[in-house]
Amino acid sequence: MMKNPDSFRRVVAGIALLAWPAFEFLAFFTSPPGADHTPAVFRENATSVQVSALLYIWATLSLIPAVLGMAHLLKYRAPRTGAIGAALGLVGAGHGLTLFTTDFYDLALAQVLPDAQAEKVTAQAGELWGFLYGMLLPGFLLHIGLFTLLIGLAATRLAPRWAPVAAAVGTVVPFVTMEQPPAVQSTGALLHLAAYGWIALRVLRMPEAEWKDGELTGRRPSPA
Repeated sequence: MMKNPDSFRRVVAGIALLAWPAFEFLAFFTSPPGADHTPAVFRENATSVQVSALLYIWATLSLIPAVLGMAHLLKYRAPRTGAIGAALGLVGAGHGLTLFTTDFYDLALAQVLPDAQAEKVTAQAGELWGFLYGMLLPGFLLHIGLFTLLIGLAATRLAPRWAPVAAAVGTVVPFVTMEQPPAVQSTGALLHLAAYGWIALRVLRMPEAEWKDGELTGRRPSPA
């Protein structure tokens, strides 16, 4: 496999499509309880804060080859959709990596400063325009990019039509269950595992010719 770059990229993409929702599930499952992660909560759950943050980072890292793999599947069938989805997804993933490192700084503040000062510093950082508009909001482009790719894969019959719906619900679940225990929030990742796992298994089982050439025999590439 290492001697065949096409096979290597296919396997990496397939594994990444499985790894990212698995890491996401574990990240939510190990995160501190409650919606308000106060300095006291961070101090009391110092280990889980670090474990969860690392898992979120690994999940986001896994998204990079996953996004590239899904875009590759669309390179002949819907090249424009694949390119747009990949661009948005990669920009969002890059910003996501920076955002998840802030948990370590919030934990350090909680361990060093009085609660009121730690909360003031965190609030001040969140109001900085560079953080808000340059890091936080661009991170949401990840979701737009992923949905663009999923819709493209479903439209070209490379993924089932339920996959974008399942992924959308899986993304919403953590936001509407913020007051629930981490085990409840983590259920959204299981929907992601179903959607992206289906695509992952197809990629891992895909013949080399289909992965490389898109099985375009007798078909014209779509400009979409």
